[in-house]
Amino acid sequence: MQSVDLISKIKETGFNKNKILILVIFLVILLFANHPVSASSSPGDDNPISIVIISPANGSKFHSDVVPHHVRVLAYISSTYNITGVTLDSGWETVEADEPFNEIDEEIRIESSGERSIVVTARDENGNSASGTTAFTIIIGPPVSPRYAMQFTVCGQITDSNGKPVKDCRVRINSSFYKYIDEFMGSTNVTDINGSYLIENVYGPDLMITAEKEGYLKYESVESFESDNVEFDIVMVPEKKELPLPGFIIILSTGLAVFLGKRNKMKRN
Repeated sequence: MQSVDLISKIKETGFNKNKILILVIFLVILLFANHPVSASSSPGDDNPISIVIISPANGSKFHSDVVPHHVRVLAYISSTYNITGVTLDSGWETVEADEPFNEIDEEIRIESSGERSIVVTARDENGNSASGTTAFTIIIGPPVSPRYAMQFTVCGQITDSNGKPVKDCRVRINSSFYKYIDEFMGSTNVTDINGSYLIENVYGPDLMITAEKEGYLKYESVESFESDNVEFDIVMVPEKKELPLPGFIIILSTGLAVFLGKRNKMKRN
């Protein structure tokens, strides 16, 4: 009824273009106020799409020894309207995800290692789009076991086969993995008067242990320990020295036989 009142006022005040224009604009505003535009028809809604990337986690690090690197992407997408498509972009490859779009489980390739990222973009039926990014680091090679980073401290006592301490025995413990200029890294110590030794800060995962002293057979062993603080005792075996007596007796017997043979020959002559 407001439009009828406005027309009546126009007739009463006379024909004035400016006044009519103002009243028409006012009438249009009133009409739109009574019939607002539906929200479902607007592509500019605030955050109609939500993207949560589960894997690879943002800031994560992982190992890969296959080039190009194959990365599995897991993401959850929710939207006010129906999702019509999801795209994954690694900067080297672009992949269109398969349905269902609300749970993404896709593999994408990345050309090289280092700090990398993947962008997940979703589009809905209303023209809206949103993107989520996860950044991570790819390290060349197989994963390294925590045992490779362990630093071992090894102590113990060295005795002979009779249980007596072996003093001044040279003990060396090396890593079975880490090398420096083709030499396995390790440390050396010498036993004290009680046959005791202590070697610290040797990397694993396994330890190569040697013990040497003149008069004893060299001890060599590769050991694996669960704890990084180890007590390891060693029994040294004495060397078996060959006595020269048997050989001397053979030589003496031979010489004596020759001498007696010559003497008997002289007697017969």
